[in-house]
Amino acid sequence: MLMKDSIFREIVAGFPYPIASSYVKLRTDECMDPGPNRLKHQLATGEAIARFLGVVNLCQARDFSELFGKTPPKSMTADFTKNFERITFGNWLRLARESLRWLKDEQAELFIPEMAGFFFDSNSRPGTSVEAMERLVTLRNDISHERSKPINANDYKSLCEKAQDNLDRVLEGLEFLMKYKLSFISEIKVDKRRRHTPTYRHRFKELIGNSDDFEGNDIPRDEPLDSKAVGLLDPVTGNYLNLDPLLIYEEAAGKEPEGKATDIFFYNGMKGPTKADYVACKHGGRFLSCYSDRANYLEEELREFENLFTDELAQQPTD
Repeated sequence: MLMKDSIFREIVAGFPYPIASSYVKLRTDECMDPGPNRLKHQLATGEAIARFLGVVNLCQARDFSELFGKTPPKSMTADFTKNFERITFGNWLRLARESLRWLKDEQAELFIPEMAGFFFDSNSRPGTSVEAMERLVTLRNDISHERSKPINANDYKSLCEKAQDNLDRVLEGLEFLMKYKLSFISEIKVDKRRRHTPTYRHRFKELIGNSDDFEGNDIPRDEPLDSKAVGLLDPVTGNYLNLDPLLIYEEAAGKEPEGKATDIFFYNGMKGPTKADYVACKHGGRFLSCYSDRANYLEEELREFENLFTDELAQQPTD
């Protein structure tokens, strides 16, 4: 069953671009009817959601660890390098869940407080929304490993209905994401007058909705944020979460033309000691970090991630 038009339009217009740009494909002519194309994009949207949640929660955990000198528990660091360098749909979800569990156990202030209710119920058991995500992971794995092999139209109809039901439950549970603005800081200018404190004017691209004609904004702040970074902005509090190097904006990467296109790219594992694979949210294809103008910076930030979550000291449970 198709989602109601009003809810569909709300998601496509108001969700973060990495999710909305994937979900909108379900209303294209090629994906309207149950079949391999629709199932493919249902599962791709589920994976885009898992990637996004993994990015947000891992970056929250990184900032918390760096700010307060806390070491991640073994539940996070066990096999981190293997899972991080060969990242999958299931690994993104696991890292998102374990990052958030640690932050909750530490009673840390969450950038997105509503995230806790998505992953856990009041008894710290898995919430109904994240259980729907787990079912999408299982469905994807069953198909990938041919434990479930659709053959005819009825098979696809059943699988598409199952995938859509779980996807709808997930998206309903993530409605709170529309309160936050995924943004790219393209430029920062300083306005300083005599006897006045400086004002930092930030030029933002708002990465909201399915269109890549990103709306611009100009916001003054008393303190500078990190430039050339994708991050989440809370319009109410002004708080900002930098998502580098796991979600990045690139103007010269991907597949078009001759390997260059503008898009938002997810970290997608390592292809070598200094070569991270990045995959586009919509049309930029994929590229290796070594071809980015920010290659050295991305390598440095990814190394910091691995050091933080694989350090021997981090293997010990926190007090």
